[in-house]
Order: sequence, then structure tokens, then C-alpha cells
Amino acid sequence: MKGLHTMPPKIKIKEDAILDVALEITRTSGIEGLNAREIARILGCSIQPVFRTFQNMDNLKTALYQKVEDYFNTYMQDGMNHRIPFLGMGLAYISFASEEKNLFKLLFMSEALHVDSPMDMISGDDNQEVIEMIAGMTGLNHDHSKKLYVDIWLLTHGIASLVATNQCHFSHDEIEAILMDTFKGYLNLFTMKEEEQS
Repeated sequence: MKGLHTMPPKIKIKEDAILDVALEITRTSGIEGLNAREIARILGCSIQPVFRTFQNMDNLKTALYQKVEDYFNTYMQDGMNHRIPFLGMGLAYISFASEEKNLFKLLFMSEALHVDSPMDMISGDDNQEVIEMIAGMTGLNHDHSKKLYVDIWLLTHGIASLVATNQCHFSHDEIEAILMDTFKGYLNLFTMKEEEQS
């Protein structure tokens, strides 16, 4: 069998395994800690399977972003089970920021997020459902429901960003009170505006 060279078998690493490791690295070290070498080290392989699956790190990061977004959506679904679903979603958003700081930063505090104005944030179909839910529970018209959503979202995002960067430590009850008081204040304001217009 002189001259016969056998090639070492290619290690088959599944896409899900690569993404699971990428998520764990991002969770502990942030997106800046994510690289092919570290993924390969944890998986016990060379970097070849990583690039064979994703071609480049940009493709991997795009897939990771989607995976993290899907994970974030499970928080939001749980928030919908709150006695006041809209409030529950705000609390879930802040809980995600508190419990998954680096994943929150990836989704909501990185260059991956491109919006020109807060109104752009709520143009998707999911957000239209939330606006309709607000209109249904408050009796406000569509425009005021949309404004209420943006105003509460800005407050919620502000608190979540402070929590994610360890710059404030509110209890769950304090956060719920802040969101509820603000919601009631805006609801009264927009209700008065509608009464003045009618």
C-alpha cells in the first residue's frame, strides 16, 4: 500500500452546535468576544467547520442575531401572560436586559439596530398588534395608541439600558410601579386630548 495517503475524516459539526457555542460566548463575553478560534476551541475542532458552515463571521453573526431575537421573543411571550399584557411586555423587556445583559446589548445597544426615529421601531406587524391591543384596552384611537406605545417604549428601553450596563438597580416592584404610573399618566393625557377634539 505504498504511496497511499488517507485523508483525515472531516469533522462534521452541525450548524446548531456552532450557534449554541456562539450564543454562550456572546452571553458571557459580549459580541466583541466572539471569534472563530474561540468557537473552534470550545467545539474541539479547527476553524474549518465554522467557515464551511457559515463562510464568514458576518454570516455567523447574522444567524446568531436571529437566534438571540427568537430567544428574546420567548421573554415577550411570557410577558403577555401578565394581567396587563402591555405592562408585562415592558417588564419582560427589562428582565431580559437584567438577566441577559450581553444578549440585550447585541439586540438593542449595538450597530445591528438601525432606526432613524422611534416611530420606525414600531412599524413591524408584531408591533401593530401591540398598538391594536393598547387601543382595545384603553379606548384610545390608533394615533394616540401608537404615541403611548412609543413613549412607554422609550422609558422602558431607558430603564433596560441602565440595567444592562449596571448603572441602576431597581427592584421588580419599583419598575412595575414606574411603568404603571407612566402608563396611567399618558393614558389620562391622551384621553383628555381626545375629549378636547370631540
